[in-house]
Amino acid sequence: MVKVAEGIKEGRLQLSDSAYYSIKYGGDKATIHMFETQDAKEIGVTNVTQSKLPKDRLFLCNRIILLAKVFEGEIPQSDTAWKQLIKSTNFDSIKAVAGLQNGVFTFMANKKIIIDERPMQDFVTDNNLQMNLGTYYLENPRFIRDDEEFEFTLELGDDAPDKTLIKVVLAGTSTVPA
Repeated sequence: MVKVAEGIKEGRLQLSDSAYYSIKYGGDKATIHMFETQDAKEIGVTNVTQSKLPKDRLFLCNRIILLAKVFEGEIPQSDTAWKQLIKSTNFDSIKAVAGLQNGVFTFMANKKIIIDERPMQDFVTDNNLQMNLGTYYLENPRFIRDDEEFEFTLELGDDAPDKTLIKVVLAGTSTVPA
């Protein structure tokens, strides 16, 4: 934190609104890991590599957005077809996916539990016109350091419906080069 404050004071760093996201296939899974160490950054799929922030970033997460979609048509058979499907999907409320809102989510960063098995019902904001769809505001915003892996895990009572895509966005403020 001291290095960040010095970087801002010296003009090497500045604060910026930031969002880190990941889209995963959830069909036929009861546990879905939204950020994984084998993930590679690809615009439209995820902007996180290996479950870590870019080097020299400090991120204050103050809200989480969770959206989902059951897609139509056949399940893609190639990696290219999967990526094309993911990049062209219009996500909606998790309420539209049977059983998804009845699960729980866990968020870990800096080797500590930030949110432990909280009901996914918190992301159902469909009738709240004061809030963006699928947004949960952290009661205690937390810092995530660049050198630590972070995890966002969904646990459902049963497998997610076939053909389910899930998108999570961690949003807040991050340090970036000035």
